[in-house]
Amino acid sequence: MAGSRVRLQLGCLMIASACLHGFAQPAGVQQLDATARQRLAAHDANGALDAYRKLASMVPQSAAYQDEAGFLLAATNRLAEAIPYLRRATELDPKMAQAWYHLGAALWLNHQTSGALAALRTAVDLAPAAGDFHLRLGQAYKDTGNYAPAAGELTKAARLLASNPAAWEALGAVWMQLSRYPEARDAYRRAVELDPNNDGVRNGYGSALVRSGDPNAGLNEFRRILSRDPGNFRVQVNIGFAYIAAGDFQAAIRQLSGLTRDHPEDAGVRYDLGIAYKSLDDLPHAESELERAVQLEPSLAEAHYSLALVYIDAGVPEKAIEQLRAAVAVRPAYMEAWYQLGNVLKERGDTAGAIDALRHSVALDDQNAAAWNNLGLLLRRAGDRSAAESAFARAAALRKAEEEDKEKKLQQGVRK
Repeated sequence: MAGSRVRLQLGCLMIASACLHGFAQPAGVQQLDATARQRLAAHDANGALDAYRKLASMVPQSAAYQDEAGFLLAATNRLAEAIPYLRRATELDPKMAQAWYHLGAALWLNHQTSGALAALRTAVDLAPAAGDFHLRLGQAYKDTGNYAPAAGELTKAARLLASNPAAWEALGAVWMQLSRYPEARDAYRRAVELDPNNDGVRNGYGSALVRSGDPNAGLNEFRRILSRDPGNFRVQVNIGFAYIAAGDFQAAIRQLSGLTRDHPEDAGVRYDLGIAYKSLDDLPHAESELERAVQLEPSLAEAHYSLALVYIDAGVPEKAIEQLRAAVAVRPAYMEAWYQLGNVLKERGDTAGAIDALRHSVALDDQNAAAWNNLGLLLRRAGDRSAAESAFARAAALRKAEEEDKEKKLQQGVRK
């Protein structure tokens, strides 16, 4: 809220003055209005608030005065008092985008999430060219885990606020959550260009570079941060991950092992270290580190999944099943974990359990031909011939499409 205050205050005052036309003005309103503006210009928030509250009482039909009073109450951390004023402003003038925006921001700060999103959505619909409105709504979507709509709003915000690094940074963070790494890289690059001394932004850019397939460029960004801030722990962890992405597993182990000595309780470091050991087929060390990771942070679904893969390689399917079930309990949409769980249960002879797991897998990703084929085999084993034939047909269609795509790419290569 405070970050919007400077940008919005002049607009609020001009709207307030304009809205007085057509009203019967009680004596003293013009003078009090001028006083309010003077105090606001002098950064006297309490003095301006006192004047605007009086104006809201003197001209109760003015949505602008209700909005100004509510805005200043919220800006001075009096949210419970602010919200009724802002609601009244939207009732008096339902098309006043600014009032909806202020109401949404105040509700958000007061932890009234659903109401905040609805108000911010209304503000955006009423003023689609207001970049700040898109930015606030996009950030709210991001903070509630609604990444797809967040990406849409933040894309608009970044276009409308092209010189605002916060818009590009937020967009980059959302693309990372959606695993859209090239888009994340491009958004973070723009944020770094606009705010080159912001190490948090540069760290995000480095991570996006690593994820998008350029770990060496990511390492360069991380090292630039460490040249200014040698003790930055998160960046040191990211360097270990970048080594893994670059295939330099020994360097990753050296980097991450050093971090465990000073941060033995950090689950993320243990997880990355376990991945590095697994990549070298060092299953005992991988098992040890990943077991420690899930103990430290049971909600780390990737650690449960990776530990399950270690148990599969080590020939301990019972433990693998336990970890895969833990992974999908934490993240029900974890397609890869459902697929692996189905395969392990199939090998263990648990037909019903395997069918259930593979059905979850294909529901999350219906393009996996192997999952459809295994599901067909299990359904046939269970005596459901009709469902089995349907699954086999889906697998065959996917494989045919894959072959046709390969042939098309081959022909295109020949023509080149």
